[in-house]
Amino acid sequence: MDVTFANRYFEALERQRQGYPATLSWQIAFEASQLWWPVVLQHLLLGMNAHINLDLGIAAARTCPGEALSGLKTDFERINQILASLVSGVEHELELVWPMLRLLDQIAGKTDEAIINFSMEKAREHAWSVAVRLAPLTIGDQASQIELIDAETALIGQAVRHPGVLIGAVLRPIRLGERYSVSQVIDILK
Repeated sequence: MDVTFANRYFEALERQRQGYPATLSWQIAFEASQLWWPVVLQHLLLGMNAHINLDLGIAAARTCPGEALSGLKTDFERINQILASLVSGVEHELELVWPMLRLLDQIAGKTDEAIINFSMEKAREHAWSVAVRLAPLTIGDQASQIELIDAETALIGQAVRHPGVLIGAVLRPIRLGERYSVSQVIDILK
């Protein structure tokens, strides 16, 4: 499943590089990557949206089609625990990019981690529902369902990319305070 899951991203990236359209949800993430204004967190959320809300369920359904999918459930849920354990590390790395995050984290306490973990858990629950929806179908029959799921996922991506006037106003000073180039941020987040 890991290889299938990772390959979904690499295939989308390769399609983008060759000038072919990727899935709608990946297209939003790739287009945002060419812009200066999105904050680092928006870029992370756009990638996570496409990869978890779309790709993960597809990978699970294709790895364990039909009745075999139920055997994957325990391992699938275990990954939630692993991801939850990584939140503090990523948050620390983001503090290097935007130092004011440290102050906000001190004010918020563990609230932000709880929100992030809840969001990740909900995204993975959605991914499992996608897998359950796709697993009984043939690859050919999955295509139309994947298009629908991708359109739903793209709506979430659009909301992250264009969060509205109020949240946009909050994000502008954050973006102005972020340090480092894109390649340096990627190195920090590795």
